[in-house]
Amino acid sequence: MTKIAMPCVVLSGGMGRRMGQLKQNLPICDSTLADFQAKHLKQVFINVYFSAKTRIVNAYGVPTILDDNKIESTTIFNPDFTAPIFGLRSALETLKCDIFILSIDAPFFDDAAIKVVFEAFNGNAIFAKNAKIHPLLGIYPFESLSQIKAQIAAKNYRLTHLLSAINAEFVEIPESKTRNLNRYTDYQNACVDLIN
Repeated sequence: MTKIAMPCVVLSGGMGRRMGQLKQNLPICDSTLADFQAKHLKQVFINVYFSAKTRIVNAYGVPTILDDNKIESTTIFNPDFTAPIFGLRSALETLKCDIFILSIDAPFFDDAAIKVVFEAFNGNAIFAKNAKIHPLLGIYPFESLSQIKAQIAAKNYRLTHLLSAINAEFVEIPESKTRNLNRYTDYQNACVDLIN
């Protein structure tokens, strides 16, 4: 497969409260989750970035786009407040182009799933969907930045509202590929499944 020119941004800004630790540091397949994702995605995309509040250490030289989490009505940095919409804003402001988004805790979203999303992309926002929609598995066009900024200014951080406002489209992806690691049991199961 020819590498994809659109940049891939791996959202990694969560605090890992339900997991009990930062997800990027989880050991998986003889490396960390950050390294696992970096290695895989660098084989698919020409340019890969992490998005987080602090630099994501990885063995593959993938840079981090820092998310300042500044809420528009104040200039106070709140390290305990996390919402993916801030990472989306930082990534789009930094890269100034359409971006493919993947959450760091979705290790099963493989090349085939990525290809399905890209084949369905026609310039509009598009995301994976099955029993539920996945706003962190898909493509945000650069033009969605204005709506993201407007929602942040209104203190509306819900991605479902954002997808509705930008008239997102959806493509069916099997649930087995959209599994994420929210809790420690999810992580334990993923370790077994990724080895087999």
